[in-house]
Amino acid sequence: MRLHTLRLQAFGPYATEQEIDFDRLAHGGLFLLEGPTGAGKTTILDAVAFALYGGLAGEDSADDRLRSHFAAPGTRTEVVLEWSLRGVRYKVTRSPEYPRPKRRGEGLTIEASRVHLQRQDGTRWASLSASKAEAGEMIAETLGLTRVQFTQVMLLPQGEFAKFLRSSDDDRRKLLTKLFGTALYDRITSELCARRTDATRARERARQAVSDAVSAAAEAAGLDAGERAELLDAPPAEQQTRLKELAESLAQTTAVTGEALEIAARAMITALTEDEEAKRQDSLMTRLTQALAGLDAHDGTRPDRDQRAALLAAARHAEPVRPLLEALADATTAVEAATADLRDLLPEPGEDALAGRGGDDAAARAEAADVEAAALQHAVDGEQGLPARETELAGLERDMAAAEDRVAAVERAREHLPDRIIALETRLAEANTTAAGLAAVRQRLAVTQKRRTAAVRLAELKPQLAALDAARQSAGEAHKRLVDEHQYLLDARLAGIATELAVGLAEGQPCPVCGSPSHPEPALARANAVSAEEVEAARQRHEAADAERTRAEREHTDLAAEVAGLAAVADGDSAASLTAEEEALVAQVAQADEAGQDAARLDTELAAARDEQECMASELRKTAEAAAAARAQVSRVGSDLAGLRAELHDAARGHPSAAARQAALRESAARDRGLGKALDSLARSMAVQTDARDRAEAEGQARGFGSLEEASSAALTSQEQADLAVEVRSWDETQAALAAAAAAPELVGVDPAHARETAARALTSSAALTRAREAEQEVRGAHEAAKVRARRLSQRHDEVCAAEAAYDRLVEQTDPVIHLAGLANGTEGHRRVALTTYVLRYWFGQVVAAANVRLSAMSSGRYELRRTDEGKGRSDRSGLTLAVIDRHTGEERSPASLSGGETFYTSLALALGLADVVTAQAGGVDTDTLFIDEGFGSLDPGTLDQVMSVIDDLRDRGRVIGIVSHVADLRERVPERLEVRRLPDGSSAVRVVA
Repeated sequence: MRLHTLRLQAFGPYATEQEIDFDRLAHGGLFLLEGPTGAGKTTILDAVAFALYGGLAGEDSADDRLRSHFAAPGTRTEVVLEWSLRGVRYKVTRSPEYPRPKRRGEGLTIEASRVHLQRQDGTRWASLSASKAEAGEMIAETLGLTRVQFTQVMLLPQGEFAKFLRSSDDDRRKLLTKLFGTALYDRITSELCARRTDATRARERARQAVSDAVSAAAEAAGLDAGERAELLDAPPAEQQTRLKELAESLAQTTAVTGEALEIAARAMITALTEDEEAKRQDSLMTRLTQALAGLDAHDGTRPDRDQRAALLAAARHAEPVRPLLEALADATTAVEAATADLRDLLPEPGEDALAGRGGDDAAARAEAADVEAAALQHAVDGEQGLPARETELAGLERDMAAAEDRVAAVERAREHLPDRIIALETRLAEANTTAAGLAAVRQRLAVTQKRRTAAVRLAELKPQLAALDAARQSAGEAHKRLVDEHQYLLDARLAGIATELAVGLAEGQPCPVCGSPSHPEPALARANAVSAEEVEAARQRHEAADAERTRAEREHTDLAAEVAGLAAVADGDSAASLTAEEEALVAQVAQADEAGQDAARLDTELAAARDEQECMASELRKTAEAAAAARAQVSRVGSDLAGLRAELHDAARGHPSAAARQAALRESAARDRGLGKALDSLARSMAVQTDARDRAEAEGQARGFGSLEEASSAALTSQEQADLAVEVRSWDETQAALAAAAAAPELVGVDPAHARETAARALTSSAALTRAREAEQEVRGAHEAAKVRARRLSQRHDEVCAAEAAYDRLVEQTDPVIHLAGLANGTEGHRRVALTTYVLRYWFGQVVAAANVRLSAMSSGRYELRRTDEGKGRSDRSGLTLAVIDRHTGEERSPASLSGGETFYTSLALALGLADVVTAQAGGVDTDTLFIDEGFGSLDPGTLDQVMSVIDDLRDRGRVIGIVSHVADLRERVPERLEVRRLPDGSSAVRVVA
C-alpha cells in the first residue's frame, strides 16, 4: 500500500485545511516528520488511521482529539486520503460526528459522521460506497489488515513497542490475539469446553434418569421409604435381581385375588336376583295403594264440578244477548265522556245543551271572530317590528354622534404629526452616525482581545521559562560532571585491569593475554583499583543525566518557542494596558450596537408616521361624508316611525295593543268552535245509546230473560266459558284415569292388606345385596390393585432398562468431546498446553526470530531476544515471556534492565519483526509506506548510525519510510521533511520540504 496525498481540516490541532503530498516526500525513500512536542506529528498518523478505519492510531487515543478546538464553528471536520494498492488508486473521505451551531436558531446540533470510498477509473473517480459499515468492510478486505494490524504493521506507534517489550504475558497475549486472529482458537476452545459442560450435564441427567426410573419402579412395587433407599444404593445388577423378585411376588398375589373375585361375583348375582323380585312386588303394592287413595280424594270434589257445569250451561244460553249488552255499555261510556267534555267548556249547561242542541250557533260565532282577527294581521306585523325600528333609530343616532366625534378626533391628530416627523428625522440621523463605526470597532476589539490573551499567557510563562533555563543549565552541568566521572573511572578500570589478570595467574598455567606458562613479573595490586560494578554504576548515572539533560533542553526549547510566538502577538504591550483598551472598545461596541438597533427602530417609526400623515387627510374626508349621511338617515327614519305609532293606536281599540286584540278574538273563536264540536258529539253519542238499549232488550226477551239485568248476570265472556269447560273436562278425565290405574291387569291379585310385609321383604333383600356388592368390590379392588401394581412394575422395569442403555450410549458418545476439551484447554495430555497458547507460542517465536535479525545489526551483535516459558508467576508461564541474551556477558537479562537507547532499538527491532510476521500471516500485504513513531533522541551517535543503517535496509523494493521525531541530528541526515509548526493562535500547520 502506497500513500499519495492526505488532506485534513478542523482535525486535531489543524484548524485550517492542510494538504500533504507523500509522493514529493517519497523520492529518496526516507522522510522525516518533525516538529516540536505536542505540535501534531502523531495527529498525521491518526488522520491516516481515521480515514481508513474511522479510529485513531494509538490504543489510548481519545475520540475528542478528532474535532479541532481552534477551527471556526462552521468549518467541517474532514479527512481525505488517496492511496494505491497493486496499481489501483483509491480515495476515502471521512468526517466524524461532532457538535456544530444550528443553521436556524440558537444552540448546537450533532453533525452526523460520513464516509465515501471511491476508486479511480481512468480520469474520473467512481463511487464504491457511502455506507460506513460497507466501506469499512471493503477497505479491510482490500488492505487485508484490521485496524489493529494496520497500526502495528504500517504505523509503528510511539511508546507502544517499548510497552510491548516490557509487558506481562497476559497483556502481550491480548495484543497477539488481536494481530494474529487467534480468537478463532479461543472460540474453538470455548466451544469444546461448552460442549464438555453440556456432555457432563447430559451424563448427570442420564444418571439421574436411571435413579428416577429405579425409584419409580420401587414405588410401583409398593416398597416403603427405607426399602426404596436400600434399592437405590444397590449396584445395577442387584437392582435388576430385586426388581424381578418383586414382579414374581406380585404375579402370585394377582392369581389368588382373581379366584376370590370369582366367588364374590357369584354371591352378588344371587343377591341381586332376590333383591329385584322383592322390589318388583313392593313397587306393585305401592302403585295400588296410591291409585285407591287418589280416587277417593278426587271423588270428594264432585260438588264443585257440578256447580261449574251449571254456570257454563247458563252462560251458553245467554250468549246471543252478550254482544248487545257490551255495545250498550260502550255507548253509555261514550255519552258520559261527551257530557264531561261539555261541562269542561260550559260549567253550567242548560237543558238544551245537555240534550246536545246549539252546536251550529257556536260554529257561526267562531267563524266571525276568525275573520276579524285575520284583518288585524297587518297591524300586528307592524307592531312587532316597532322595537327593531326604534332600536335602529337609536343606533343611527349613535352612529351619527360617533361619526362627528371621529371627524373632531382626526382633526386633532393632524395637528401634532408634522412636529413628530421632524423629531424622528433628527434622532434617526444621529443614530446612523453613531452606528457607522461598529465594524471598525469590532475588528479592533478582536485584535486587542487576542493580544491581551497572549500578554496574559506571556506573563504566566516567563517565570516558567526562566526556571526551565536554570534547570537546563543545571542538567547540562550535572551531565558534564557525570561524563567526566564515568570516563575517569573507566580509565582507572583499564589501568588496573592488569592487576585483576595477575590475581588469576597460576604457575604453569598459560597467561590469558600472552599465553606464556611462566609469569616472572605479575602486576601488583593498586590502592585505587576500580571495580566493574563501579564503572557500570557511573555509566548508568551518566546515561540518566543525559536523559534528564535532553528532557530539560526539549522542555526549554518548546516553551521558548511558545513564548516567542506570544511575544510577537502581544507586540510589547502589557496585559493591564491591553485590558483597559479592551474595556474601552467593548463600551464603544455596545454603544454602536445600541445605536444601530435604535436606527432600525426609528426608521420604522418615521415611515409609519409619514404613512399616518397621508392616511389622516383621506380619513378626514371619509369621516365628514359619513357624518352628513348619518344625519340625513336619522331624520328619515324618525319621520317614518311617528306615522307607524299613530296607525297602531287606531288598530288597538281599547286593548293594550293590536296583537292583544287579535289574541282575544282568536281565543273567543277557539272557545266557540270547541263548544260546537262538544254539543255535536254529545248528540251523536245519545242517539247510539238509545239504539243499543232497544236491540239488547228485544234479544233478552226473545231468550226468555225478564230484564237486561237478569241477562247480564248470566252472560260470561268467551274466555270465562272456556275456562269453565276446561275445569269440568279435566275433572272427568282425572276420575277416569284414577279408576283405570286401580283396575290395571298387573295389580290383579295384589292384596293391600299385606303392604307392610312386602315393604319389609324389600328392605331385607336390599341390605343383603349391599353386603354382597361391598364384598365383591373389596375383592375386586385388591385384585385390580395387584394387577395395576404388576403392570406398573413391568413398565417401570422397562424404563430402568431403557435409561441404563441410554446412559451407556451417552457415555460412549461424549467421551471424545470431553477428552478433546481437556486437550484444548490444557488440562489433559502430556504437555498440558492450551490450544490458543500453543498457536501464540508459534507466532511469537516467529516474531522473535524476525526481530533478532535486525536487533543483531542495531546492537552490533550484542543482544538477542529469546522466548521463554518461565515467568514471575503462574499467569506469566504461557510461553510468551521475553528474555534478553547479552553476548558480551553471556547472561540472560530481563527487558526491564535495558537502558533507554537499548530499549528503543530493541523495541524497534521487535516492532519491525512483528510487522514482518503479521504481513506474511495476512497473505503478503504490500507495505510500501511505513511510519516509525519512536524516541530517537535516546540514542547516542554510534547507535543512531546502526539504527539508521537498518532503517535504510527497509527501503528495498521501493518502500518509503517516514520517521516521526524532533531530534535535530535527524534533520541533517534526512533531506526530505514534513515540518509541523505551531501558529500564533495555538493551532498547527504543515509544510513539505523536498
